[in-house]
Amino acid sequence: MTNNSLWGNQRRVITVLVAFAFCAILSSCAGSAAPGQAVLPDAYYANLYQYDNGQTFLGRGLNLGNFFDAPPSRSYPMGEGEWNGGFALVEADLDNIKAMGFKSLRVPVRWADHIAPTAPYQIDPVFLARVKEVVDWSLARGFVVVLNVHHYVSMMNDGPAALPGHRARLSAIWDQLCDAFPTEDYPADALVFELLNEPNGTVGYASWNSIIAELAELIWVDHAGSQAGRKIMVGTANWGGVSGLKKLELPSACSPSNTIVTVHYYEPYHFTHQGAEWAPGSTAWIGIRWRGTEADKAPLLDLLDSVVAWNLAHGFEIYVGEFGAYSRYVRPEDQKAWTAFVAREAERRGMSWAYWEYLSGLGAYDPVAKRWRAHIIDALIPVEDRP
Repeated sequence: MTNNSLWGNQRRVITVLVAFAFCAILSSCAGSAAPGQAVLPDAYYANLYQYDNGQTFLGRGLNLGNFFDAPPSRSYPMGEGEWNGGFALVEADLDNIKAMGFKSLRVPVRWADHIAPTAPYQIDPVFLARVKEVVDWSLARGFVVVLNVHHYVSMMNDGPAALPGHRARLSAIWDQLCDAFPTEDYPADALVFELLNEPNGTVGYASWNSIIAELAELIWVDHAGSQAGRKIMVGTANWGGVSGLKKLELPSACSPSNTIVTVHYYEPYHFTHQGAEWAPGSTAWIGIRWRGTEADKAPLLDLLDSVVAWNLAHGFEIYVGEFGAYSRYVRPEDQKAWTAFVAREAERRGMSWAYWEYLSGLGAYDPVAKRWRAHIIDALIPVEDRP
């Protein structure tokens, strides 16, 4: 992949400038909106920047969150169902997602809760088979899949003395996943390995940079025979945020052809997480608005532009691997405006993205009513871009 994936050629730049000017005109017209309404121009709900869903490796994607990253319980021994009202993923869900025009799926998996407590840390074969089943379903429908290690909570929280043991367990997980997903059956152009979701706590910047090098060698050298050409995905320490890019150090083996860099984007956090039960103090944020005013947009644009500035020296595909706003308290019109703004502005900068998530607390789909939530799906996939 070349730097064209970042900004495109001159023709695309001219197109973007024309679209931006058009958006500015619409923005001035939007000033007539009634007080309190969202003012983001309607152009953001169309393909404002002429984004080609095939121009990046991952394009527009969706997280299958809260299925395999949920903790096991007595009612749900594999976790699936624990965090999403008892729903299990079925093949019809993947058909449903495909029909909306998504190109890729991110599959977050809580492997650390499904492995033996001692070396060689064998993954529960039943759990592994279930994850493989969903990956198989996805590849059969033409999705590009991102498979990760998600919610390795003890690694983040147990402290420095326990970190070497957790690093050994993490390596053992990837050692087994390399055996389970060889390129012969899971081609390099269809499956990406995301090394670890949102490193934080004990896994600081220096530790994370070392772990990246360790896992890259395991996948590309130790498993060279079964993982030839496999792309890896690398996020940032300190919860996967944009600011972590400044301290991200990749091994020399990483290049734009074999590595995708991911960031998570939940800013402004008090807006996207208002009332979220897992976020301390979030009840105080209920009622915070995001209407698409110039003041609302400016800090978000600054963050995205800082990603572009960092990547000028690297040329990686940038993947906004998570973004979304908790649905319980946010106003639907604000959720729609924020979601469309982040998606379109990421596309403007040539980034791929995956919305968090399919059918749970931030979900784009309502599994009870059996329909897409219009204010979210219309913000994500413009009608003209659907199959």
